[in-house]
Amino acid sequence: MLKKTTIIAAFLVLTSAAKATAMPARTVYEKDVNSSTIELKVWKGYGLTINLMSTGETIKQVWIGDPSRFAFTSNGGLCPKQTNDSSCTGGKTTVIFVRQIDPISFPVTSSRDGSTQITVLTNLKQYQFKVVPATGNPAYTSLVVKSDSDRPLPIIRERWLRPPSVTPQPLTVQKPQPAPPVVQQFSSSPQTITVPPPQSVAATVLRPNPGTTLNGAIQRNDANALVFGLAEAGRKGQVKPGSTTWNKVQDAIKLLRRGKTRDEAISLSQVDKTTFNQLLEWGRL
Repeated sequence: MLKKTTIIAAFLVLTSAAKATAMPARTVYEKDVNSSTIELKVWKGYGLTINLMSTGETIKQVWIGDPSRFAFTSNGGLCPKQTNDSSCTGGKTTVIFVRQIDPISFPVTSSRDGSTQITVLTNLKQYQFKVVPATGNPAYTSLVVKSDSDRPLPIIRERWLRPPSVTPQPLTVQKPQPAPPVVQQFSSSPQTITVPPPQSVAATVLRPNPGTTLNGAIQRNDANALVFGLAEAGRKGQVKPGSTTWNKVQDAIKLLRRGKTRDEAISLSQVDKTTFNQLLEWGRL
């Protein structure tokens, strides 16, 4: 019984450790890869998988411009490089694994940062990536290439229209009534002046109808502005889709839609405050 309990406890520890060490993935779409060369970092000791399962393509050949720093393996066979058989599909390969190796002295031209180009030829198209060696803790260990049909639809900017039945209440102030004149009574006795006590000034301020404030509208408007600002940043190449900053901004958008304030959204999503404000400004143009 003790042995069985020990085995179960060990299994739970290993399962928890596996969940805690799950590595993040980066997602791009076919159009993004074909429109520009995407830079990928390959962390020493971790490597990087390039996954084309979502596109339905099979990888036929893989070429590395400078093989002195990187090597790769695949989950299936590849076509021979010298083959002229256009029908060769290899072993239905869909994933390749790129890793750093100790530099080898090859008669090739190397870049200053050790980067090179990797070309992936599939049965439908060709992909090119720039790979750069990196050290330390990885920001991602997997690149998932998805079909353009899987790209999320853009969020349409919401226009906040005032309901026809709700009109703002005017701001009115009730003016104080003038005090009655001072009455002087004259008699044979000493003069007596009667002054009435001062009347309090009643000022009634009518607040706007609560229905016109649209609780949470500020947060939702900020969320919508942030969505358009992020799209503009992606178009300008300031923030790459799937990057750490991109994901933090997405988290901030969700928090704003849940009614969180700007400061709360920045704090909980850990997005850079300057980046947050810049995206908000772009989204309101």
